[in-house]
Amino acid sequence: MNRIASREIRKSEKFLDTLYEGWGSVRKETITYFRKEAFHIIDFHGNNWIDITNWILSKYSREEQMNISFIQFVRLFKEIHWLQFLFHTANYPLVCRNLRYLLEMTAQAYYIEREYPGLTLDEQIGKMMEMEGKIYGWRLIRTILPPILNSDEKDFKEKFRPLWNYLNKHVHSSAKQMNVVIQEDFSSFVTDSFNENLAKDTLKLVDEIFDLIYVMVFEKFSRIKECALGYKFINEWEEYLPGTVNTIKSS
Repeated sequence: MNRIASREIRKSEKFLDTLYEGWGSVRKETITYFRKEAFHIIDFHGNNWIDITNWILSKYSREEQMNISFIQFVRLFKEIHWLQFLFHTANYPLVCRNLRYLLEMTAQAYYIEREYPGLTLDEQIGKMMEMEGKIYGWRLIRTILPPILNSDEKDFKEKFRPLWNYLNKHVHSSAKQMNVVIQEDFSSFVTDSFNENLAKDTLKLVDEIFDLIYVMVFEKFSRIKECALGYKFINEWEEYLPGTVNTIKSS
């Protein structure tokens, strides 16, 4: 690399550091307020992903791992890192948008496996293409989750439809979501800034959505339930992932 190119790269990097230097103060404020809990997303869910992945690898053959549910679960690791980054930069709305995507992505994979058993991975991907625009959103969620959670549709709707609607407010333009931001922190429309209430709600929401994601994963890969029952952090799961723990303990 010649000197001119190196100088241009350093100049660009300096510009980017200046452009995003405000994130440093937001991150510091987030860590100062939450302390260890500021790393909850990557520490808790990142480690959960590692352990669950290892359990699947140990309980299922290579051939059994070649399915859309495992492929989509593997994708979560990178997404967990992004969720942690977005939280530390106070981009709470984008966390919500991503959570909706991840929940629907997992539900879609589970639906394909449930409705069309025995397909190859390529065939599963083909089915996913076919169902686009047909079965998605809340219709997909309410089709998949009530039987796994042992909940009738009415109870499930009362408990989880508000959660789904809240996520949608961050995907589709919503005056209600805008009003919440105005009341909490109007300046965040222009620049990222730490907000105690929004940050707390965001962490809680991450746990709630991943609880539903893990429920589907454990139902699909049921052999790993025995691994989770002896998990040294099962007490922590009972606090943050009650639905997952119920699924694990079910026969």
